[in-house]
Amino acid sequence: MRGDGDVSDFDDLVSAERRRLNKQAAAHAASENARRHGELPEWQRVVARIQDLLAASARHLRDAAVPPLPVLEAHKPNERLQLAGLLLAGRVVIVGHRWPLGPFTLDADGHAYPTTRTEPLIPKYPLSQNPALNKKLRKARLRTGLAADQQVMWANKNPFILDPSTGVETGRVACFGKGQDGTPLLASSDPTTGQPLEPFLAKAVAQFITHNTHP
Repeated sequence: MRGDGDVSDFDDLVSAERRRLNKQAAAHAASENARRHGELPEWQRVVARIQDLLAASARHLRDAAVPPLPVLEAHKPNERLQLAGLLLAGRVVIVGHRWPLGPFTLDADGHAYPTTRTEPLIPKYPLSQNPALNKKLRKARLRTGLAADQQVMWANKNPFILDPSTGVETGRVACFGKGQDGTPLLASSDPTTGQPLEPFLAKAVAQFITHNTHP
């Protein structure tokens, strides 16, 4: 049978271990806070540079009169009328214009958006297996005034939020990262080993302009 002293010794060991772990956690929190505080100014500089590059890219494309692609949104048809048995297609509207630049799209104000695939306004595949509805859906798209073969995007209306504090927390801001030397990157799965953003944009913008000038 163990005495009270043995239990007391164990209690002391548990208390000492808890104090050690708490001290360790506090030191880690202080170190992490210092790291974040130190990295924030660098991320602020990186995000500012990203925004400058995006704005400059949009300016080059605007000055060269490179036409951005229409961005479309389909509204839902009236549910009550549908429930009444009417065959309806929701209204299709143009909500913006953007240039597709691979991992993201860019508007005329230099805002970046999630990327999306492009397709003709009226694709070759049927929009519905119901022939009557397919016809209505095609007409809804044509009411935008765009040509049937016009390349369009169906995309989210909200741009990326380029917040430096997000970079401190996650190592990336949207699809952008930061190199060891503070170079803005087009982030990959590892945001620190992505592609340098500046030469990527220079090449993509130049290709757009050249193609628009010499189709």
